[in-house]
Amino acid sequence: MKKIKRISKSQYLKGVQCPKALWLYRHRPDLAPEISEGQQYIFDTGNEVGKLAQTYFEDGVEIEAEYFKVNLTIALTKKAVSQGKNILFEATAASDDGAFSRIDILKKVDGTDGWDLIEVKSSTEVKDYHIEDIALQRYAFSEAGYNIRKSILMHLDSNYVRSGALDTSKLFTLEDCTELIINKMIEVKGELKFLITIVNSKNEPDVAIGDQCKDPFECDYIPYCWQHVPDYSVYDVFRGRKREELLSIEIIEISDVPDTFDLTDRQRTDINAYKTNEIYSDNSAITEFLDLLEYPLYYLDYEAIWPAVPLFDRNSPYQQIPFQFSLHIRPEKDGKLAHIGFLHTDADDPRPEFIKVLIQNCEDSGSVLVYNQAYESRINRELGRDFPEYASDLEKINERMVDLLVPFRSRYLYHPEMKGSASLKSVLPAFVPDMTYDGLNIQDGETASIRYLSCIKNSVSADEKEKIFEDLRKYCAQDTLAEVRLLEVVYQYSN
Repeated sequence: MKKIKRISKSQYLKGVQCPKALWLYRHRPDLAPEISEGQQYIFDTGNEVGKLAQTYFEDGVEIEAEYFKVNLTIALTKKAVSQGKNILFEATAASDDGAFSRIDILKKVDGTDGWDLIEVKSSTEVKDYHIEDIALQRYAFSEAGYNIRKSILMHLDSNYVRSGALDTSKLFTLEDCTELIINKMIEVKGELKFLITIVNSKNEPDVAIGDQCKDPFECDYIPYCWQHVPDYSVYDVFRGRKREELLSIEIIEISDVPDTFDLTDRQRTDINAYKTNEIYSDNSAITEFLDLLEYPLYYLDYEAIWPAVPLFDRNSPYQQIPFQFSLHIRPEKDGKLAHIGFLHTDADDPRPEFIKVLIQNCEDSGSVLVYNQAYESRINRELGRDFPEYASDLEKINERMVDLLVPFRSRYLYHPEMKGSASLKSVLPAFVPDMTYDGLNIQDGETASIRYLSCIKNSVSADEKEKIFEDLRKYCAQDTLAEVRLLEVVYQYSN
């Protein structure tokens, strides 16, 4: 086996989260999953934000070479420095003990031989793993002989509101993280030595599964490392001391949890239902919930985009911009069901038309039934803030909202097949097995958002766009029809 002498910043971060994940990445490429549509969108967003950040600086020079040609990028960086270039994009350095890293922006400190490291992130705040990231970068550049002054994180400013052309001088904010980075650098040398030892080992490290498998990122190797874990296990129900107590006596199956084990009321409901394979219902609580409903009923669901870079006026980074809704209407308890769908298909801001059609069709009386009220009500509040002429009508819709999530999340009604989750995608197949999303080309909100963005950014053909629009209509309508069917289920258990 060829000895590995260097690891990149991304590999270092992977190893800090879990040494086994790093080893698998280097030694078991057969286990690497295909990049999902969601992951590709995240990568594309990062690239978009990175390119915009470069426009923040004047006279920057990009070090252009393939990422894997480390020695070449190091040499090109040194050459640019020797030529007196003061702002470099994608500059690269490596330490003698194995760390190599590119920095988004390497900026000369005026009148000195010092440099500032500026790392660009598409987030709107500094996160813990950013500190690990920038610490490795500072270590690599410092060990390579660069006199580093500040370590700065450049990220999107959540307070920025677009008005007219995109203003990158306001879109970004720069946070000086130098003190945090210097404190973290104390750990880098030892961690780096350990991780290089790991990747040079022939043997897969023995690392127990745990919270690190999903924090700060969900690991690519969960299907491999967790293959012995049931779909529903103590990892889904317990955390901390209680989970460790069960694992210490080799209990991983929910069915093996002792009846005498200390449980919360919710845990007891979930576990007893699973053990007995029986549905739990609290008829009194269900009746109280149903008493909140006033006909006609409006079953409502939104789809939204949340672009990192604002696309429209009155739009901030990652703000939810609704572009579609589905509305099933039941005039009375046994009345005929009607459906109204709205989808904005032009490339301009969907919100003005969305608001008008929504208010018109929700009318002014009857309960507005949603699944996870926090989502739709927050969007309505933001719509009212940004379009104040509609604020009163939108607030009235919020006042009429009833959250269908409540009876399932609060365990008024619980099916063992929910397996601890009250999400719509868990509750629906448990109680309404004949209704499924499997045949739909769009099956979740993230995919809906990504594909809608591809349409309004004209990155797909006209034929593909029409196909996506039709898929979106089917998906959103399925969500409100699911609400209809689930309320019917709730009624069944009210007696």
